[in-house]
Amino acid sequence: MLRVVESILKFQKQYFETEGKKIKPLILKQIAEDIDMDISTVSRSTKEKYIQLPWGLVELKTFFSESMEVSDGEIVSSTEIKNRIKEIIDFEDKKNPLNDEKITSILNSEGYKIARRTVAKYREKVGILKAKMRREI
Repeated sequence: MLRVVESILKFQKQYFETEGKKIKPLILKQIAEDIDMDISTVSRSTKEKYIQLPWGLVELKTFFSESMEVSDGEIVSSTEIKNRIKEIIDFEDKKNPLNDEKITSILNSEGYKIARRTVAKYREKVGILKAKMRREI
């Protein structure tokens, strides 16, 4: 377990330096190869395990995510995009919430190459309702 966490710290240094705002794409296979263990061992050792950080309690599985390319060719984590979607929704006008199409436009203008269906999938994964369900009177 200690070797797994040390390897995560090595690969996700940027995450800890930015207090959880920037996370790199990382897959279990990279950790497994780094510490010379089987992928299933890494998976089991991170399942339902948490780490206490100064900004909150974080599940170890949080450090693993898919990657996506942005317009300048840089590769970012899907977790970073999910966090950006949450941020956009947190600051929206609650009387006129943004739909997935508008969120997609904002993300595309920021350089993220993302489709509306992907925005909807990520929004649901972070537990955010559709625009019409978020509307406040």
